[in-house]
Amino acid sequence: MTLARTLEPETMDAFDEAVAYLEMNHAEVNRVFADDLFAGGPTGPRVIDLGCGPATLAIEVASRDEALEVIAVDLSTEMLGLAKQEIDFAGMLDRIMLHQADAKTMAGYEDAIADTVISNSLIHHLEQAAEAIKTSMRLTKPGGRVFIRDLMRPDSESAVESLVQLHAGEETEIAQQLLRQSLHAALTLEEIGQVIEQCGMSAACVQATSDRHWTIDWTRP
Repeated sequence: MTLARTLEPETMDAFDEAVAYLEMNHAEVNRVFADDLFAGGPTGPRVIDLGCGPATLAIEVASRDEALEVIAVDLSTEMLGLAKQEIDFAGMLDRIMLHQADAKTMAGYEDAIADTVISNSLIHHLEQAAEAIKTSMRLTKPGGRVFIRDLMRPDSESAVESLVQLHAGEETEIAQQLLRQSLHAALTLEEIGQVIEQCGMSAACVQATSDRHWTIDWTRP
């Protein structure tokens, strides 16, 4: 029997959880995300990162191309505070702009303003994933890309625990629990395929890309 989806809070507003998330080792995940993003086709010059968290992915992406301008968006005040520090430490305050906004709607933002919309690990926080996906599509210019990666829910508790030990076994208990909760909240490959078809994408635009991730790579006609 497939493991039922268990939602977690949409935003990470507790300071200790935000810090615990920042202190997790995201370097390899961010590196692979950026590798796959740039290998898939044109990316800039304007990139919007929805659900940017502490901006470590935005920093990794911006570091690959000095011509990129990244708008990093998050709803959590705590995350944005950490993100500002990280961007400052990286010397990228002039290239990565932080915006506080709801990634599900991006109310007040015009259509077709981004060459690429990216997101990593936002979708599993949302009860209705279609909202953020439709918004990503709306923000993207014709010929631009939507590149979204998120966790993929395993089919059993034992599979969840195996992934937690494999990928966070050397992390803190808090970090392990964050990953455990996120895996429970994630969509399966079949579920996200159904969602993107409802949004007007082909299900072929989403693929399993690791033992725990699926990835959407869609180009706006």
